[in-house]
Amino acid sequence: MPLPDASSRVVTPPDVEAQIVRAFAPLDKPALGIAFAVAMACIVAALTVLSMMLDPAGAFPLHLLAQYFFGYSVSWIGVVIGAAWAAATGFCWGWFVAFARNLVMSLWLLSVRVRADMATSRDVLDHL
Repeated sequence: MPLPDASSRVVTPPDVEAQIVRAFAPLDKPALGIAFAVAMACIVAALTVLSMMLDPAGAFPLHLLAQYFFGYSVSWIGVVIGAAWAAATGFCWGWFVAFARNLVMSLWLLSVRVRADMATSRDVLDHL
């Protein structure tokens, strides 16, 4: 059986192609940042409220968050301040995670594309 030449291409069905495009689509940085922000704000607010309501004497040392979140305390005003700081921090983390994932995926796809072009090319110098 003869080997396929460089000009032959594998044809994929449209639904598989759409799934591949979705799998490698870049993440939306602001959307992931907002999702992280909401999640972290809810966690910090809930932990602060639970710490105040359940057992203030033997609670987790949440007062240490004041070292990172200026103005935070284990109080009702601390719930609002902590949630605001956690939302800002969460947005930054979410944006950075999306940025890093998009960068890694772009570099990886570029390397795959270059290797595929080099493998199908008979003359490597044409691509330089």
